This record gives sequence, structure tokens and C-alpha cells, in this order.
Amino acid sequence: MSAPPCANCRQGMIKLVISDCHISAGSPPGRYNPYEDFHYDSVLEEFVRHHSSGEFEDEEVELILNGDFLDPLKVDVNGVFPDRITDSIALQKVSKCLNGHPEIVRALRAFISKPGKKITYIMGNHDMEIAYHSTQDLIRTVVGAPDYQDRISFRVFEPHYDLPGGVRVCHGNQFEALNRADLGRMFLTRGYAEPILNLPWGSIFLLKVLLPVKQQRPYINLVHPFGRYLGLAMLSDSSIALPATARAFYYFLKTRFLEARKRAVSFRDTLRILREEAVMTSNLEDFAFEMFREDPTLTAVIMGHSHTAKIRRFGLADATYLNTGTWTKLISLELPDLGVHTRFTYALIDYRFDKERPKTGLYRWFGSQAPFVELQY
Repeated sequence: MSAPPCANCRQGMIKLVISDCHISAGSPPGRYNPYEDFHYDSVLEEFVRHHSSGEFEDEEVELILNGDFLDPLKVDVNGVFPDRITDSIALQKVSKCLNGHPEIVRALRAFISKPGKKITYIMGNHDMEIAYHSTQDLIRTVVGAPDYQDRISFRVFEPHYDLPGGVRVCHGNQFEALNRADLGRMFLTRGYAEPILNLPWGSIFLLKVLLPVKQQRPYINLVHPFGRYLGLAMLSDSSIALPATARAFYYFLKTRFLEARKRAVSFRDTLRILREEAVMTSNLEDFAFEMFREDPTLTAVIMGHSHTAKIRRFGLADATYLNTGTWTKLISLELPDLGVHTRFTYALIDYRFDKERPKTGLYRWFGSQAPFVELQY
């Protein structure tokens, strides 16, 4: 495996892209939190520290958190998982994420305290709570306190983040009707005492169908593709699968039809969701290819969301599509990647040699390899 560009390089710009860490409320010492899927705080801390010290100490480094870095959806409020997320509820959830992972907070704080370092947080579909200014201010205060808050920026209402050299970064959920956020109508007000987040159906499905099962089957949201798992579970785990399917049908009917006006639901989007579920596949690679066709100036498109790390190249121009995968456990039912994996994958964009066409690669972090880890389940 080739190493990322490193020593003896002239000073320039480095961009790091990670996604889908799904950091929730943490697991208190001696207690198990079935709703927490991120158990690699020391690994992420080492990764962040490495890219702000040594050969990277004098470099300009931007750490891009490309969606679902935090996962407030899987954080309860007074024992329940609300689907009506107000400003104050979002603030509670994000606060629990930060308090539950002090090692990561310290690592990010140390990172941006170094010269030339900054953090850009792109919204995904599990962390839409950062659309509220109060949660952005909280993250800036906790991570940047008090001197470096201006080095943390958020990208919420833009469909993608374009970098120099034709590199485009986006989480990927906007290409799925199931998980697409309505960027023009992020908050609902009609019939509510105060604005609430306009959650996509995929988030409602997680809150009302998967999370009630997760205490018994903590792996249920880690299996990909989920439709294939559900088909198998109908035969092998029907006591869980059948009630979950019934709840999914009930909440789909309720949110997509009975509460359609209140939730600003369009019938067209409902049909798109049903069509997607009938096909049971979503290939972000195809959407990347379309972007390259529509905009020949693009040299690379970087996404997350699918939890499957990959790199593909298109055409003679060597346009590159990268997916940064996930930093949580992945249970894959796809034949090319069958099995249980935990891979700490990331994209590195290096402008130090060519600012017009930077070197863009997909890498896997190994770090110092701790002698043991605590098993969560």
C-alpha cells in the first residue's frame, strides 16, 4: 500500500476528508449504550494529532467532516427519540455527543489551535441538528474555545463544497429521495409551536423503526444493504423483522400521507422513495459520473453516506470518484465485500505539487495499533 505524500514536500495545502463517524452520546465507563456505534475515540484522536504535528505541523491542513460526523439522531431526550426536533432539543442532543466523547473534543481543539489548521463541517442526514445556529455556536465554543472559533465553518444549505483544482465534496444523501434534506425548507412551522427540523423519511425510519429494535439487535443499522438483510430476517429473525416492517408501514402512511401537508411532503417525493425501495439500490458512483459529464472542469468527486469505501476513475481525463466509507463497524452483505469490517478510511487531497490538479487519493488509517480494544458487543 502506498503511503500518503509526506516528508520533504514543500509547504502548501492539504485537505483531509472523513465521513460517517456517527458519534453519539458515548458509553459511560462500565455501561453499554446500544445506540452508540462509534467506539474508536483513541484512533480518531491519533489520526487528528498526526495531521497537525510532525511533517504536517507547518502545513495548511483543512479537516473536512463530510456529513454524519456526529449522530444526534441516536441520542435520546429524557428517554425518548423525538422526531420533532426543535432548537432546544437539537442543542441537548449535540451537547450529549460532545460530552460523551471528550477525547475527540480535545483532539479537535488541539488541531485547530495549530497554525494553518481549520475544520469544515458539512451536514449529512444524521446530523441535521447543525442547521440550527445554536448548535453551530455550541460546537465552535466547545471545540474552538475561546480563541479559534473562526477556524470552524459549517456548510448546511449548499448541495456541495467545491475546492480548488476541480475537487467537489458532498455527503451523498441528496441523491436519495429517502434521505434527501429539503435545503430550501429545512424547518417546518405550520401547526407547530416553534420551528422543527424537516427530517427526511429515512430519519423517521431510523427513529421510529430501527432504534426501538437496536437494544435487542444493536447491529441492525450497521448492515448494508438493509433491504437484503430485511429479506433474510423475515425468515431467520421474524419475531423482530415482522413487527419492524409493520411499524415502517404505519409511520410511512402517517408521515407521508396523513401528515403530508403539515410535514410539507410532496407526492412526487413519496413516489421516488417507493421506487428506490422497490429497486433496493442506490449507486452514488452513477451520480458522480453524471457530475463529471455535466462539468468537465471537475477532477474529483468525494462522497460518504453509503459506508462503502471505494475509488473509481472515469475516462481519459482520469476524473476520480472517491467514497470515504465509514469509521464505524460495517456488516456487508455484498459479495465483493462480504463480512464484518472496521476500516478507518479517508481522502487526502494534496496541493503541494500542483494546485491546478491536486493529487487525490483514498487511504486507510492504521495508526500505532493499540494492543487491545474493549469489545462492545
